[in-house]
Amino acid sequence: MSGTPCVNEMPSQCQPSDQRDTIQRVAVLMMPGQVPLDLIGPLQVLHSAGRLMKAFEVRYIGPKVAMEWLGPLTLSGIEPLPEQLQSQDLLLIPGQYRNRIEPSVQQECIQWLNANAHHASTVMTVCSGTLLLAETGLLDGRRCTTHHTLLDQLRRNAPRAKVQSDCIFIEDGRYLTSAGISTGIDTMLHWLTRACGHSLALAVAREMVLYLRRSGQEPQLGAWLEGRNHVDERIHRVQDAICASPAHTWRAESLASQAAMSERHFRRQFKHITGMQVGDYITGLRLQRAKTLMTETTWTLARIAEEAGLGDERQLRRCWARTEKLPPSVWRRSQLAMPV
Repeated sequence: MSGTPCVNEMPSQCQPSDQRDTIQRVAVLMMPGQVPLDLIGPLQVLHSAGRLMKAFEVRYIGPKVAMEWLGPLTLSGIEPLPEQLQSQDLLLIPGQYRNRIEPSVQQECIQWLNANAHHASTVMTVCSGTLLLAETGLLDGRRCTTHHTLLDQLRRNAPRAKVQSDCIFIEDGRYLTSAGISTGIDTMLHWLTRACGHSLALAVAREMVLYLRRSGQEPQLGAWLEGRNHVDERIHRVQDAICASPAHTWRAESLASQAAMSERHFRRQFKHITGMQVGDYITGLRLQRAKTLMTETTWTLARIAEEAGLGDERQLRRCWARTEKLPPSVWRRSQLAMPV
């Protein structure tokens, strides 16, 4: 799959948090004909996150208590669809091979979603799961996406939705739809960052030996995970330190010491492995920190610049102009004006 993530807004229900004392509740809609990686990819993200530091309560619910899954393998232990879904942080709808779904089962799930989707803070679909959600009418007026081979069908199923083809995922309100197959991993990492903070998502991405693809429309995740698609533990150690405190006054010699390298070798190695100078890497994180503060606080740009490690407002504007077309104040208003 090619393309980039596209995010319309950050729902208030999923603001980043570094707190680890609450259980995240996840329900998974299990339907016959399920695409295996659509389920396993996102679940691996949750499994890794749970093993590292976060508690998750995952329920598997569906119209059948057991179903064929992959060749001779079957899945059992599925809970019947509850008449009323308890409050969930996430409702995950993996994709299905559409020709393997009985019409009566499909209609049952559509009716159940219409009655229960609002009980989840976020509804996430993978691949053709978007088609099922579209048939409920819940995507009317929303931006959404699916696998590139299913885009025309999505437009037919949801003529009032705003189908977008150039993304790997889109978030619009409580709905998070993805292009399918491997992009379910990217999308779950995105949700994990929203729900639990970028530090945990970063740790999971590293454990899974991957990094999240970036987007000009949604730089938050990319800024923290940019330049992390490598396996050099020394450089990862330096990046971890910078990510933990981007506003700190970082000096190349101290970073080189953490990497157990000479300063000259460190600079060359960092550029070779990450594709950017260490100074540009630090500035990128500081700008992302500034953007977060601009959307989550009413602070002045001067205070935001200081808190983000950019010195003063003049320096913030100078760094900002290198990557953004809109001035900071205009960008800030555009973010705050996004509909819920």
